[in-house]
Amino acid sequence: MVLNESLDKKIIPIAGGKGGVGKSVMSVNIALSLAISDKRTILIDLDLGGANLHTVLGMKNTNPGIASYLQDKDRSFKSLIMDTPFKNLQFIPGDTLSFGMADINEKQKKEILFEIQDLDADYIIIDLGAGSSFNTIDFFLVSNSGLIITTPQAGSIMNSYTFLKNLTIRFLQKAFASNKNMEAYLKKNIKRMLPGTNLTLAHLLHEIGLEEPETKDKALAYLEVLQPKVILNMMEEEDDFQMAVNLSGLVKKDLLIDLECLGAILYDKNINDSLHNRHPFILEFQDTLTAQQIFRIGQKIAQSRNFPELPLDYSEYRDSFELTQIENENDFELYRQIKNNEGRSSLPEGYDLDQLMEIIEKQQQKIQELQQTVKMMSLGDKGGAGSMFNF
Repeated sequence: MVLNESLDKKIIPIAGGKGGVGKSVMSVNIALSLAISDKRTILIDLDLGGANLHTVLGMKNTNPGIASYLQDKDRSFKSLIMDTPFKNLQFIPGDTLSFGMADINEKQKKEILFEIQDLDADYIIIDLGAGSSFNTIDFFLVSNSGLIITTPQAGSIMNSYTFLKNLTIRFLQKAFASNKNMEAYLKKNIKRMLPGTNLTLAHLLHEIGLEEPETKDKALAYLEVLQPKVILNMMEEEDDFQMAVNLSGLVKKDLLIDLECLGAILYDKNINDSLHNRHPFILEFQDTLTAQQIFRIGQKIAQSRNFPELPLDYSEYRDSFELTQIENENDFELYRQIKNNEGRSSLPEGYDLDQLMEIIEKQQQKIQELQQTVKMMSLGDKGGAGSMFNF
């Protein structure tokens, strides 16, 4: 696993607990927002068996992709990289016409993970398949700071929770692969964590701690490495944001990991129009509030020199959810103005991106001023495992 905070190159996988949450649209538009910010960005379609990022980018499916690499031993992974019509953005396609992509084996998976880590870019954005398959989770674990896309609907929130539950279990299984007692315990007791039961990972680690306190402490230390982020997509009501807050609390209580929030995105029917027109949303509808919200998320990432650490001033905001709540309130106030402005979908006259970014820029300035005194989280400070977290 790559620890993003330890590297200049950031690898950011993007997943969703279920389909239809806007994962691919967010992947493309976040990648574009980073490219617009003059960051060298590579976007990878790793939705095995359902690759479609080329359509969201407005490109034809005529170039060799990851399946071609796996099937042709003479083809290099880097040869898959193709330029896009957009400055600073390159693309590695999937292969929608290749049979068996969803069923790659462990060796092939390791090859892809190795090649991804060897790419040269400021940011590598990876669009993953929906759901919680081992392949999706293992690709998500290429770094410690992937993004989860969810909607406010209860089913989507619970699927995101299930994804994170499977993620933490898979992570610990890999971390303790050489510890036969722990490996056997996890394998035996995971089956007890069925939907509808009250048994959680927190309960399992408590049980382990009664017999092997050192193993429990080690497991908790491993879990601290995981720093996933959530994006709440397709909001229609201001109160929808509470669903993301609820998810964070449940994940902290049951799974013992801290889930941060990168932002909340309003539902916008123009996204369907951009897909139909095969033109990225934040470019075709750049004057809309939703496009500015997506760009704001990209700016949070770009301004986080040690991402997944966020550019937050903790003297003003308790955590990322409090900041996003403030953004959400401001955005819905603007949304109401827009609706009252003859039904137009664009931002009110005189409103520009600088206003939208004021909070983030102010925080970034303070971080720069206090950079010498703020202790940045890095594994090197805690014992020095370097840039890789080796299982």
